[in-house]
Amino acid sequence: MTPLMQAASGFAIVGGITFTAIGVYLSVRQGRIHPLLLLCISAISFSWIEAPYDWAMYAQFPPAIPRMPSWWPLNMTWGGLPLFVPIGYISYFVLPAVTGAALGRWVNAKFHWRRPIALLTVGLVVGFCWALLFNGFLGAKLGVFYYGRVIPGLAIREGTTHQYPLYDSLAMGIQMMVFTYLLGRTDSEGRNVIETWAHKRSSNRLQSSILSIIAVVVIGNVLYGAVFAPHLATKLGGWVTAGPTGELFPGVPNQPQ
Repeated sequence: MTPLMQAASGFAIVGGITFTAIGVYLSVRQGRIHPLLLLCISAISFSWIEAPYDWAMYAQFPPAIPRMPSWWPLNMTWGGLPLFVPIGYISYFVLPAVTGAALGRWVNAKFHWRRPIALLTVGLVVGFCWALLFNGFLGAKLGVFYYGRVIPGLAIREGTTHQYPLYDSLAMGIQMMVFTYLLGRTDSEGRNVIETWAHKRSSNRLQSSILSIIAVVVIGNVLYGAVFAPHLATKLGGWVTAGPTGELFPGVPNQPQ
């Protein structure tokens, strides 16, 4: 792998482990599951959607990147799903959520916006910009991965190997907007809306934690499925047609339409 690919895989693995470890530490310290750990669990729980997402978006990765085994569920990524994707979902979605939550609280204090509005607005903007930077520039521009086909008129660098569909940033921004809200919208005891809901329906902390985990997994998967659905519809509808004619990676056939 190139140094850039190694850096991307390192970010996925180190970031995922670090955020999870911090979430576990905070959970142990406060005696109940922390919102940060809930986000880590949610992110890795819907990572199985990445492969069909790649297929619908015509995303391809360099052949040098290690892949998941062929038995991986719904392994529809052209050439195979990269090995570091599941744990990388934690890094990819939690980092902008942490950033958005901090900025959202600052906006709330500085401009006196209502906290839900501040968190959702800032979360969407941070999420969109993060996806544009990571997917559109680190990924598509620098060659960590490419998008073989895009919807005409809705991409930057359209028709080139480095094209990037802007609607991907919007989809990711929506997912990260909700993550930002779940991390930043807490009560006086540091519980987010899911924990508060679970606490009212449980008789002890263990039941509350289990219910919180189930709820955040369901929310994460349903939401990610919802932002993925338009991509799937446009792919199946034959609207994703613009792209280069040559191979994205030399010697590797492009994903067929």
